[in-house]
Amino acid sequence: MDPNHTATTPLAPPDAALASAVSAAAPTPDDTEAPYDLDGLAATVGTSTMLLASVARAGLLLPHHVDDDGVARYSAADVDAVRAGLTLLDAGLPLAELLALAGPTDAAVTDVAERAVEAFLRFVRDPVLGTVPDDEEAAARLVTAYERMLPATERLVAHHLRRRLIRAALARLAADAGDA
Repeated sequence: MDPNHTATTPLAPPDAALASAVSAAAPTPDDTEAPYDLDGLAATVGTSTMLLASVARAGLLLPHHVDDDGVARYSAADVDAVRAGLTLLDAGLPLAELLALAGPTDAAVTDVAERAVEAFLRFVRDPVLGTVPDDEEAAARLVTAYERMLPATERLVAHHLRRRLIRAALARLAADAGDA
């Protein structure tokens, strides 16, 4: 789906169904509604709006969506994510270090997301559109594939990151022990 797509260029029915599924996506049960603006999110987690605005500018806090008035809206999943970030700060990670990690993290995750979308389009969407003559069946297949693949992708990426973090920590501890 082209982010620059405008309403003047209608999508084909299968792509329209897929776009609807992507737009309505609620990957976790606590991410189905977005009742908080930035001030409400800050109040809910007990921090300042200024801190959250800094984290958002750095790319670590993305809104669930932006409403018709242009206000960024956040969900319960965002509350959990912010609380996780506050845990890092409470443990002693300086805010400047968290923000310094934010840029490369956002860039890497953005790259992975863009590549995953391209792979989906090339290896799932395009073959479906090229082999299924009925728009309703194509739409159903695309939506089903998307609904299965999104959570699988999230689990795979989270698992990989966890393993990388653990291995990096163990390697660093072993190196520090060797230096002692």
